[in-house]
Amino acid sequence: MKLNLPYLYYYLTFAFGLLFLILVFIPKQELRKLFWFGILWGSGLDFIVEHLYHFVNLTRYQHAEPFNVGILPLWTILAWAPAVMLFIYFLPQRRERYIYWVYVIIWSSFICSVAVILKQIGLLVFINGGPWIWFIGSFVFLSLMSKYYQFLEATRPSL
Repeated sequence: MKLNLPYLYYYLTFAFGLLFLILVFIPKQELRKLFWFGILWGSGLDFIVEHLYHFVNLTRYQHAEPFNVGILPLWTILAWAPAVMLFIYFLPQRRERYIYWVYVIIWSSFICSVAVILKQIGLLVFINGGPWIWFIGSFVFLSLMSKYYQFLEATRPSL
């Protein structure tokens, strides 16, 4: 196995950069509340969706060794947990619905830009389609995820 250390550094920078952001912006009490939601909806959903993308021949990761989970690099799977935690923490709680949709579109654009960056540095290959696949997928899943989180918060007994 030949290690491509510069590629490994890109993965590590992505994962630890997001970890740094949650430690800076999210208070400790909220971290405990958002951790499992981030793991399930961030890492779990990324694992499932990226395997589906690979199965239907839309994307493929390159240079995933030595820390890979099947066809995916472990560091990208882990990086989506803090990303989801940041998304939920800053979710607007306003009555105006357009603010919510603008927020989801902005986050979907960020996720699309991550796909563009991963493609430009040679870690991700789009076989059929392009970064817009990530935009559409993230728009759908961020909308569903935020609705589910709002449902959970509404049904949570107050302390």
